[in-house]
Amino acid sequence: MRSALFLLTSLLTLTGFAADTPAEAPAKKPASQAKGQNFFPESVDGIDAAELAKIRQALMATFKDEAIVAARQRVNDLRERGRFTTGRNEAEDLRLDSEKARDALVKATVEAVQKRDPSLSKDAVVMTMNAIEEAIKKRGQEAQKKAREKAAAEEKMTKKEAPDDKPAAAVAQAEPAKPLTPTQILADVEGVSAEDMKKFRVAATVAQKDATVKALKAKQQEMRKQAEFASPDEKKGMRGEFEALMGDLRKANIAAVTKAAPTLSKDTIEKIMDAIDERVRAAAKKAPAKATKTPLKPFPFGEKK
Repeated sequence: MRSALFLLTSLLTLTGFAADTPAEAPAKKPASQAKGQNFFPESVDGIDAAELAKIRQALMATFKDEAIVAARQRVNDLRERGRFTTGRNEAEDLRLDSEKARDALVKATVEAVQKRDPSLSKDAVVMTMNAIEEAIKKRGQEAQKKAREKAAAEEKMTKKEAPDDKPAAAVAQAEPAKPLTPTQILADVEGVSAEDMKKFRVAATVAQKDATVKALKAKQQEMRKQAEFASPDEKKGMRGEFEALMGDLRKANIAAVTKAAPTLSKDTIEKIMDAIDERVRAAAKKAPAKATKTPLKPFPFGEKK
C-alpha cells in the first residue's frame, strides 16, 4: 500500500476538479481538468477497461469524502512542517509521522472507493494508483529535464553575449608562497663573518644527526599531528607544552652546533639562530592560509639524506 503514498496526494489534487464539476457542466473542459486527466492511465496490466473506468469514477466521486479530506489535510500539514524542520531527530520524527499520515490517507481512499462500489477490489485500486504514480513521476522527470535544458541554454547564451573582459587580477594571480629552502634559511647574517657562517652551516648539518635533536624533532612532529585533530580548547592546552618543546629544541641545537664547531662563540651561534627564526616567521606571515598543509619549520631545517 505504501508504494502508492506519493501518487495518491498528487492524484487527488489533480483530479479535484471532478468533485467540483456538476454533471451538467459544459462540454468544453478547463485546462486544469484536461491536465489532471492526462495522469490517469488508459490501461493498467491486470485490470480490464471496464473495471478501470469504474475505479476512475469512484476516485473522483470520493474526493470530498470527509475522512479523505481530513487525512489529506494531515499530509499537507506535515509537508508544510517539513519546510521548517531542522536537526536529525526532528527530521526522523517527521518522517515517521508522514508515513502514518499517508497510510491513513491511502486507507481512507481505498475504503471510500470500495464503499461506493463494493465490486472493486482493493488490489485493483492500489494497482491503478501505482500506475498513476508512475505517470506523475515520469511527467515530473520530463519537466525537470526541460527546466535543466532551458537553464543550460540560457546560461550558454548569457556567456556568449557577455563581454570577454576578465579582470587583470584573474589573469596574473600571484603565485602562492613556497617554504624557504635550507639555502635561504642559512643565508648570510649581517654582522657575522663569511668564515663563521661557513662553519655554522657545516655544524648545523651535523647537528641534525644528534640523538637529542632527532628525538625532540620526532616529538615535535607528533604534537603537530595531534594538533590537526584537536579541538580549539585542546590546542590552547597544548600551546604551553609546544612552546616548552621549542625551547628545549633550541637549546639542543645550540649544544649540537657548539659540539660540531667548538671555535664558534655561543653569542655568534645564537645571533645566527635568531636571524633564522625571524626569516621563517616572516615567510610564514606572507604565505596564504592554504599555501601548504604543513607550517614552515623553524630552525633546524630538514635533515639531509
